[in-house]
Amino acid sequence: MTTDELAAFDEAVVESVAADREVSVERLTDVVRTHQANVRELPGVEDIVYEWRNYFHLDPLVGRTEDAYYLALPDHVWAEFTDDLDLTEAESEALLAVHDAQARAAPDAAGVDETRLDGDAALVLTRP
Repeated sequence: MTTDELAAFDEAVVESVAADREVSVERLTDVVRTHQANVRELPGVEDIVYEWRNYFHLDPLVGRTEDAYYLALPDHVWAEFTDDLDLTEAESEALLAVHDAQARAAPDAAGVDETRLDGDAALVLTRP
């Protein structure tokens, strides 16, 4: 069984970021879903997390639950994702903001180290 791409994202977080960034909730939801689907297709959530954990000097995994991985990555990692999605600047900023807000709103059980999010870009991946 495959988990919905948006399972790791709270509607209230998406709605709040959309309002703050002046992007419609529907558009931001679509962008988040598309980004999650793209990660699942190539190379896959488990594989990309494994690769990043081995590639970066500082382990980017800052928390996890059964439903999600919470990562803190260098900003440049996001450039490839946003380029592939062909986003406007406002949509790109909203996408990064929703990941940051969701990582900071992660359940206590995730054990997210928020101090890592202050220096790196948050990325939340729904586990399939």
